[in-house]
Amino acid sequence: MSTTTATEQIPPSRTETDPAPRPREHLGSLPVYGWGRAPAHLRTQTQMASERLKLAAEQKPVAYLYIQRHGTFELYDPADAEKMRPLPSSTKAKMAARRTCPECGKVRQAILNGRTCSVCRERKARERERLLARTCVGCKTVRERPYPDHRRCQSCRKEQLVKKRERVEAWIAEVTVCAADDCSARIGSKKAARAFLKSKEWLLSPERADLPSSMWWPDWPRRCPPCKEAYEAEQERQRAEYQARYEQQEKERQERERREAEERQRWAAAALADSDVLVLDTETTGLHAEARIVELAVLNSCGEVLLDTLLDPGEPVPGDAARIHKITSEMVAGAPTFSSIAVRLTELLDHKRVLIYNKWFDVERLRWELTLHYLDRAARELAAEAVGTNTVLESARERALVEAREQANAWIDAMTFEDVMIPYSDWVGDWSDYHGNNRWQPLDGGHRAAGDCRAVLDCLRAMGRAYADEYAAAAIGTGAMSEGTG
Repeated sequence: MSTTTATEQIPPSRTETDPAPRPREHLGSLPVYGWGRAPAHLRTQTQMASERLKLAAEQKPVAYLYIQRHGTFELYDPADAEKMRPLPSSTKAKMAARRTCPECGKVRQAILNGRTCSVCRERKARERERLLARTCVGCKTVRERPYPDHRRCQSCRKEQLVKKRERVEAWIAEVTVCAADDCSARIGSKKAARAFLKSKEWLLSPERADLPSSMWWPDWPRRCPPCKEAYEAEQERQRAEYQARYEQQEKERQERERREAEERQRWAAAALADSDVLVLDTETTGLHAEARIVELAVLNSCGEVLLDTLLDPGEPVPGDAARIHKITSEMVAGAPTFSSIAVRLTELLDHKRVLIYNKWFDVERLRWELTLHYLDRAARELAAEAVGTNTVLESARERALVEAREQANAWIDAMTFEDVMIPYSDWVGDWSDYHGNNRWQPLDGGHRAAGDCRAVLDCLRAMGRAYADEYAAAAIGTGAMSEGTG
């Protein structure tokens, strides 16, 4: 970090000196100078170290230097500093070795650490360019003088021109005959074709000699008039056929989307009218794989609360989770555990359709709680078995964990869980080009279990509003028939 000297700021035409630099502000009693505005004799600690100076005991800064986006640095008076001890010769030798170029052996300003210096790299680059200019592109022959612009020796240049003439003759022979199948009518003279090529000088340049012949006729007719008309008619027929096929596919797609939208709406209306439909939601200690449930609620399709309770997770509720659902460790202290409500929950959900908003998360939380529930019971059974047989079972914990997982999976498989988030998000239709799908809609339920269940019912009512009366009447009719039969 250098500072601008007073003499550097004085033009040669001036004899008077500049006024003392003015600070931009004061920090305490010390001035703060901007970049290039500090007194020339002041130094930062890094500058003093480069000049082999160190701060004296209890030496204080006399000013500050402010650099935008880097902050404020202390400035010291080097007259009050102490000189550092001279470096040992071995240290100087090591420092010189780090700055020595292995190619030219000179000591440079920059640290190289075994790399070649910029001077040697530039010299090698120039040597490569000179060698490339003296090397034939075709046979790689190197001569003393650079080759012309085509960069070929005499024999390779002759071979290049021969190939070019052959390609020109082949192109002329090809483009003077109609390109349509089963037609050999001539569409132009060779003289006109040669004149066309001469007008395209960029095609005749040596750099373009290897271009495919298909790129040589962008403006040259390729078919005779009858064949051209037939070709354009065929192209028009294919475009019309493609357009008709596209319109048919678009019509089928719209019809398919209409049927899917109707199915989603009927599904929601039927769920609201079904007495065997329940809505479940949980609040947890987090989003990780071992998060515990701190609140669980189950409502029926009419909005009646069948179960709404806080649960003691057996561990503190993290602050991040508590800020979302406002359930703290103090609130769940003394609440029932999941094991204490497992039987009641099973009775509620058995043979019912359970609707969940983002069912994959809540089902996995239930699976984990059930695993811990069955694990505790399996562990007790294994402990009793070990006491009864007066033995220590090998891998008892692993065996109990496997059995607990199997029982939890069997419980989950016996239930019927349906997701609401995907059908509702598709019904809203907020398309995302980034994800290539409809965006998942947030559930506005206040992040409490019962409130989220009511929000799920609101989503179902919004989706099934068009068919709500139809399914409600059907449900009343079915109930009346059941009563009459009874």
